Amino acid sequence: MESRKAVKSLRYWFRRGSAIIALLVLFAVAAGCKDANGENKPIPKAEQGVIDLREWSWDEKGIVPLDGQWNFVWLTPSDDGNEISNLEISTLEVPGTWGKLRTGHGTQLDDQGYGIYRLTILHQPQRDMMAIRLPNISTAYELSIDGKVVLSRGHVDVSDNKTVPYQMPATVYFTAQNTQTELKLTVANYDHRFGGIRTAIVIGNTDHIQNLQIRNAAQELIILGCLIMIGFYHLGLYILRRKEAANMMFAMLCLFVGIRMGVIGEGFIVQWLKFLNWEMAIRLEYIAFVMSGWAGFAYFQSMYPREIKRIWFKVSNGIAALLILCVLTVKPLLFTSWILAFQLYILLFSVRILVGLVVSAHRKREGARLALIGVAGLILTIVNDMLFYNGWWRSIDLVPFGLLFLIVMNSFIISLRFSLTYEKAERMSAELIEWNNSLEERIAERTDELQRSYSTLADAKSELERMEHSRAQLVSNISHDLRTPITLLQGYLEALRDNVISDPAQRDNTIGLMLTKVEGLNSLIQDLFDLSVLEARKVELSLEDIPLTGWKERLTEQYSLEIQGKGIVFDCMLTSDSDPCATVAIDIRRMDRVFANLIYNAIRYTPEGGSIMITINTQPKDRTVEVLVADSGAGIEPDDLPYLFDRFYKKDKSRHSSSGGSGLGLSIAKEIVELHNGQISVYNSPEGGSVFRIILPASNEKRKSS
Repeated sequence: MESRKAVKSLRYWFRRGSAIIALLVLFAVAAGCKDANGENKPIPKAEQGVIDLREWSWDEKGIVPLDGQWNFVWLTPSDDGNEISNLEISTLEVPGTWGKLRTGHGTQLDDQGYGIYRLTILHQPQRDMMAIRLPNISTAYELSIDGKVVLSRGHVDVSDNKTVPYQMPATVYFTAQNTQTELKLTVANYDHRFGGIRTAIVIGNTDHIQNLQIRNAAQELIILGCLIMIGFYHLGLYILRRKEAANMMFAMLCLFVGIRMGVIGEGFIVQWLKFLNWEMAIRLEYIAFVMSGWAGFAYFQSMYPREIKRIWFKVSNGIAALLILCVLTVKPLLFTSWILAFQLYILLFSVRILVGLVVSAHRKREGARLALIGVAGLILTIVNDMLFYNGWWRSIDLVPFGLLFLIVMNSFIISLRFSLTYEKAERMSAELIEWNNSLEERIAERTDELQRSYSTLADAKSELERMEHSRAQLVSNISHDLRTPITLLQGYLEALRDNVISDPAQRDNTIGLMLTKVEGLNSLIQDLFDLSVLEARKVELSLEDIPLTGWKERLTEQYSLEIQGKGIVFDCMLTSDSDPCATVAIDIRRMDRVFANLIYNAIRYTPEGGSIMITINTQPKDRTVEVLVADSGAGIEPDDLPYLFDRFYKKDKSRHSSSGGSGLGLSIAKEIVELHNGQISVYNSPEGGSVFRIILPASNEKRKSS
């Protein structure tokens, strides 16, 4: 739960962070559109080559851009190489490129050529040093102040063969003790698509200009450092996990954007690598521009492959390879003239990413909304730069900010993915621990079950061995019971055949003995048959609702005289607390057989002078009838009690072993009782003797007593 709350909190702050960064980008755009002081106050502008700054407070208002109409002279070389002015002194708007503006006389200029800008600055005499901040000017320039050359970038010449291009911003410091300062700026461009001054030249005291220079440098260094760190971080992630190709693409995006930023603007990479000339730097800038677009598209295609099909990635590869080939093979003047193709490549695939992210956000894909915000911001900066670089819009270069915004958004996405991954890993770890604990419990339970099963199997094995022993003993007993009368019958028959027994009375007695043995055999066979039928539950009972009083009288009538004739006390009674109207549903004929087995066993093992008691008791709470058959005999060995009702059980030490019986009577009694949905059990009485207990369900009907 805590990890889920942390992820929700992280998502909340990601959304707030993305909103904050979006506001910062908008602030940067707004700041670029303001004046150099950051205030929307009226600023003096040059007119007819003169700018009046005598009322300008340098300490309070700070720097001022030298925008407006500069005097301008357009020059072309003659056949002998001498400079010849083709135009009279005219004016030209600054900032502005030659190919997009006209001179004061309305003449359309080419982007390639040689021109001289002049501006007269009217101001109050200054004790402190003044400074002028010059931007990147295409492509070589030379600045003179009051007729003295104070700065040059590259080599300026009216001939294209002698001009050496070089672009780098610079700051010039000078004294302004007089009331006016004359500026002369000579610009030569034969290598770039646009010539002229595209960005404002600003002037101010040394403190303000230095602060501006430091602020611009710090801004670029911070962005450049962020890009490099993020790039190498994701490159390390890719090295550690090669399956995540998105990390590699994201690292390339950061590094190529950083390379482009290091070449343009303050030009830190150009200043660092001294061997880079202007041509190498401009080629590196355009290659980094294309590769950053390619890497960004490859990153989003790998992140959202269902929404951005791979065919688009292949198309992007082909176009990027073609553009880079042009940069490497043709002159800078040509491929810089095709800037619109480079911009359209970035714009086209950015829009395709945007469409894919809209679909992904609709499908609620992870991180799609944050990525959508980043790409939308990037597209806005691309449109801004297309208008700016083509001279259709006055602004600043915002693509680095847009790319940084996009990279930060995607860093949020990757961080969110890692957070979710950690959350899943923690949850899976907790589940594994829980499963491990439950597995240990299950193993313990299964071990106990196996031990119980083993114990059950051991008991079953002992039971089977006992039953097999009982079965063998029963078969032996039955064989003995069958063989003994048959042997006697055979002897009697042989004696009769051989006239050994000739006396008629003796012969009749022998025939009576033979009939007795035959009846015993029939009884044994009938017992076996009845037991098998009862165990198979193929017996249909003829149930009758017998009143307990009637049943008591029936049992008394059947056994009273016979038992008392053997010198044994007999009593059959209904307990005083029993319901006299209670009935029991039984098959009276089969239940007579149960009591015959029980009572005759009791007679056999009860000595003369002993007692046999039948007690009938109702149990209203359980709606059952309890019948107890108790005798005062020797009782039953405790070891024999659990097995007394088994059909195969007959043990020498059993109290019925001396009778020579088959051991089937009690088994038959048990089957008949259970067929009545009852129970039968046996135990030894504390006073001596054994007690057979029968539990039968009471009948739902009750009969009124007479």
